[in-house]
Amino acid sequence: MAMIPRRAWQRVYSDFLMPSRLESYRALLEQALAAGYTIGSVEQFWSLIGAAGVDPVRRYLILRNDIDTGPRTAQEMWRIEQSLGIVGSYFFRLSSLDLGIMDQMAASGVEPSYHYEELAAVAKRRRLRTRSELERHLPEAQDLFARNVARLRSLTGQSIRVVAAHGDFVNRKLGLLNTAILADRAFRAQVGIELETYDLAFMDVVTSRHADLTSPPWWTPTGPSLAIARGEPVVYVLVHPRSWHVERRLNARDDGRRIWEGLRYGLPPARRSR
Repeated sequence: MAMIPRRAWQRVYSDFLMPSRLESYRALLEQALAAGYTIGSVEQFWSLIGAAGVDPVRRYLILRNDIDTGPRTAQEMWRIEQSLGIVGSYFFRLSSLDLGIMDQMAASGVEPSYHYEELAAVAKRRRLRTRSELERHLPEAQDLFARNVARLRSLTGQSIRVVAAHGDFVNRKLGLLNTAILADRAFRAQVGIELETYDLAFMDVVTSRHADLTSPPWWTPTGPSLAIARGEPVVYVLVHPRSWHVERRLNARDDGRRIWEGLRYGLPPARRSR
């Protein structure tokens, strides 16, 4: 019997066999609190930048959760944060919306918002093959974004003023990120978006950025525990529910969609988006 390739085994493990890592999530937050970090959301930190400014004497940890899949796991992560008196950021895709969970979060002081991907959606719908083709369809993606944001505001009652781009294999293949939708400041003002989480005005203040992975070593480029231990002033932690708890049915459905899209468009879904 042929050996299973390492990458395939890692995917099987992370999607179906991985034990829950939620207690490790709690331990990370407890470590930061014990080290004197103020833990807060993207929205809170952005408001701080625009108001009094970042206090150079204090240490901050910015907590962002992109819900590609698994809103119920996101809910468990939010409950952990609540038990520690923490407010993080939660960004939902259209495919991961859960209005009940979003309402619960909002009642606790969280500002649930939008993990958008309209440029990738247009690329796949139109079966675009080059960056220049995708650039020509940017107005279509912007129109779709404006309509989706308006609908989300109506459904959730949230301001949707801070948003986070999702990454898709088609973005990587064509070399154009979903953030291109909001590059035009006039369009951004028109749709009422104050901040895209990758804006330099925000990211330039961050001194250490960390994103989770679905398999060991669990973080890229390094774990935030190291940054906390050495006292980095502003630590930015990006997490995804899928990296912390297995939801087998959702994972199987998402993997199937990924494979189908890769076959349909002839663009292999080589890596998970972050």
